[in-house]
Amino acid sequence: MSGQDTASPTEVPEAWLVRVEPGTADQLMERTLRMAERRGAMLLFLDEDMTFGADHLTSALHHAKKAFAEGRNSSDSLAMETLLYASGERQLSSAIRKMGVDDETTGVVIARLTEVDVDPETGWTPYRDDLRQPDEERLLRFGISREELATAHETRRLDLVLEKVAAVDLIRK
Repeated sequence: MSGQDTASPTEVPEAWLVRVEPGTADQLMERTLRMAERRGAMLLFLDEDMTFGADHLTSALHHAKKAFAEGRNSSDSLAMETLLYASGERQLSSAIRKMGVDDETTGVVIARLTEVDVDPETGWTPYRDDLRQPDEERLLRFGISREELATAHETRRLDLVLEKVAAVDLIRK
């Protein structure tokens, strides 16, 4: 894998949150990807509702870079590999359905996966961790079962998301 070093577990990707009107997330993504391509930057676009903070993004990027370094990657793109891990899914099509932006998206998380700088546009705010624990319904939509929720204290529910990220390595073997 050329040009993609293994991420340390503490490497937090720079990320922004962009509020959009329903039906416009694809336009934002296409316009921003063209800009990023010209600069040589790699960006990942995620639905805010299925993104659970900096630890979630950091873990997904770390596992994706490690998969590339070890020749275990499922895709040719660091962005798609990171999306796969972020989703906790085994198949890219499932990962895209779960985490990708669509016509109903109202919040887009844009994560910069490479060292190349990206100038945030007007309306992009730094993506911050929501210090509240996600509600049960959101975790269920992500794929955390009620049984799994019952095993974690309310203050530790985000750990279940990180376990899904790490489990992608196990289900891919």
